[in-house]
Amino acid sequence: MARKRPDVMKTLADARPPEFDPARLAGSERARHDLITILASRPDAPESRRSARPFTWRWALPVAATAAAAGVLVATLPEGGSGTRDARGSRATAGPTTDGPRHIAESGRLALLNVAARVDRTADEGTYWQTTTRSSWIGVASAAESTFAVVSAETSRWSFGVRPGTRSLWVSGLDATTEPRTARDTARWRAAGSPKDLTLAASGSGGKLGLRLEPGARKRPTVDRINSGDKIAALGARNVSYAELRKLPGDSAKLKKVLADLYEEDRGSEISGRTEWMWRQAAGLIGLPVRTEVRAAAYRVIADLPGIRSLGEVTDPLGRKGVGFALPATARPGYGTARSELIVDPATGALLSDQEVLTKPDAKAAEAGLTAGTVVNYNATVESEWTDRQLKTPE
Repeated sequence: MARKRPDVMKTLADARPPEFDPARLAGSERARHDLITILASRPDAPESRRSARPFTWRWALPVAATAAAAGVLVATLPEGGSGTRDARGSRATAGPTTDGPRHIAESGRLALLNVAARVDRTADEGTYWQTTTRSSWIGVASAAESTFAVVSAETSRWSFGVRPGTRSLWVSGLDATTEPRTARDTARWRAAGSPKDLTLAASGSGGKLGLRLEPGARKRPTVDRINSGDKIAALGARNVSYAELRKLPGDSAKLKKVLADLYEEDRGSEISGRTEWMWRQAAGLIGLPVRTEVRAAAYRVIADLPGIRSLGEVTDPLGRKGVGFALPATARPGYGTARSELIVDPATGALLSDQEVLTKPDAKAAEAGLTAGTVVNYNATVESEWTDRQLKTPE
């Protein structure tokens, strides 16, 4: 009788060390670390020169939502950890936690295309698309011949009702604080007489912005209804419905054409330039209740913008590791020059943070202690998920 031949593949699988089991590698810290290394393996070219343009915040914000103070994006505080949830609501870590050499990639475009390929494609829907964000911004103030920096931070929660009869809500001002940035700033503020009403340089039009400074005080959260009929969000200068968001193309060339047309409509009120506008609108789509194919296409639109750089492995303002991408620096009134950055979880395609990083402070900002590398504002996404329950609003 012929002997049964051994199953070679089973024998090899049985002999495989546990740490090489693909099931254990999938989504693991090692897999993320390896992916970051692959995406960022060679030195980056110097940042290209670009004519500076004034900057103002515009974002794919809910209907009737107003710009946050100093034009800074609103964001929220983490609940139960610093992970980010993907489109299905599962918690995803933000990259490797082990310290190691920072790798810099030459091609930001190539790295972003790799991120786009990893955006979760699992279709999912619910009654509400909800996000939690954490935001912070730094302002430069002058009082009684003293210049100092203040920092304002808050948590926000957004709930986009996508079924007929549902409401869309924005809960802002959670855990909100405004106070001097450092002990040095506190001393300067006190030396100026501890003024509560301050005037800051605005970030867009060159005007001034009023701010009330009360260290230690926490304002009450506010709840706003942010839908107008079936319109739940703003895209460019238009208010759009959930149905319109779901119809956006998942092909990057077609999505780019949609955004380019919207830019032509909106350019009369936008002074940041086409590249910055496209960056903001595409990044904004990633946080809205769009199809996962559209999120991936949005990353590809960003990848095709001129001057995109990969920053390699970086840490976001909430301490999560990811891969960073940046536009060339431009003028930021009230700060000097700064560049827009995105920090992304390369394993899941989740957008961790959208931020502005100072590259060269102007005289006032430098006097207030701001230096190159200071994150002057950020909007960090803590959680995004589909759910069938409306937000529990604060009392």
